[in-house]
Amino acid sequence: MSLENTFSLPEIRLSKVLTFLVKVVIAVVLCYIIYRQLHGKTNVSDVWAAFRAAGSIWGFLCLLGAVLLVGVNWGLESLKWQRLIYPLERLSFAGSFKSVLCGVTVSMLTPNRTGEYVGRILTLQNEGRVKAIPLALAGSYAQLIANLTLGFSGLSLFCFGYYGLSYFYTIIGLSVALLLMGGALFLYYRLNNLPRLFRGKYLEKVAQFTAPLKQTGVRTLSILLIWSMLRYLVYTFQYFLLLLAFGIPIGWMEAWILISSIFFVQTFVPSVALAELGVRGNLALYFIGFTGSASAAILSAAFSLWMLNLIIPSIFGLVFITQSGNFKFFFRPKQVGELATANVSGTN
Repeated sequence: MSLENTFSLPEIRLSKVLTFLVKVVIAVVLCYIIYRQLHGKTNVSDVWAAFRAAGSIWGFLCLLGAVLLVGVNWGLESLKWQRLIYPLERLSFAGSFKSVLCGVTVSMLTPNRTGEYVGRILTLQNEGRVKAIPLALAGSYAQLIANLTLGFSGLSLFCFGYYGLSYFYTIIGLSVALLLMGGALFLYYRLNNLPRLFRGKYLEKVAQFTAPLKQTGVRTLSILLIWSMLRYLVYTFQYFLLLLAFGIPIGWMEAWILISSIFFVQTFVPSVALAELGVRGNLALYFIGFTGSASAAILSAAFSLWMLNLIIPSIFGLVFITQSGNFKFFFRPKQVGELATANVSGTN
């Protein structure tokens, strides 16, 4: 009897048990995240009162618009992922959308949502998983440039309009920001040259890891950057609609300044999913508070944005992970059998 046949039945059973446990853990953690964000908040009753106050026709239409933009938001991200992964694997838009939502699910369990890459590569073929990581990082870099560039425009106007910053210091700040953004764009459009920088036997593995970036041409990078900026605009407009829905009197220009300032500062604040709503809420209270609106309405908008764009998509992602059993690649019986065979051969 071969070694593989000897271990196949227990290994398969172990694979099923471990896969089931991972799914249960993810589901429990996601539920715990929601519970921790709601439990112990002294203003929860006020927040729910603000939700009830948004029951007008205008409020309902604004909420409906924000809900519909969830699909647009993650649809744009799915287009980015589909374009990035194209040299490695031909994903349909639906397949790319599922991959992105799986990434959202896993990202909820890691600091600053760094686990998003792991969640996305779960849906790919085995041979393309590691190669997809640098491509995913390139997509995140494009989004970071869009967030910082558009976010700083709002923050600079905030400092000038709300803090009375002089023209001199405003121009200096804008000049420094433009230089930094120019440098970031220069590096961005040189990503396909990155593997060439890692030469020598000690850097060979790094060169192999970044090799997929050679296939990211100027056209692809430009399209990714445009989609990233569009996604930022969609996200901002979604926040604007939620503010209107909860009765906050704010114009589009003022909303752009305040919301962009929130997003800019939020980019530099490290957090985990359990604390992210607290960070979002405090930033919203500070910046949107300049409108003189009630704290409950501001927190309701921040909470709704968090729920719509993170929690609900992560639940759908969990469903996709559960249906496809993508965590099984961690516990493949064949790989365990090959490892056992290698160990036995090495001891003979």
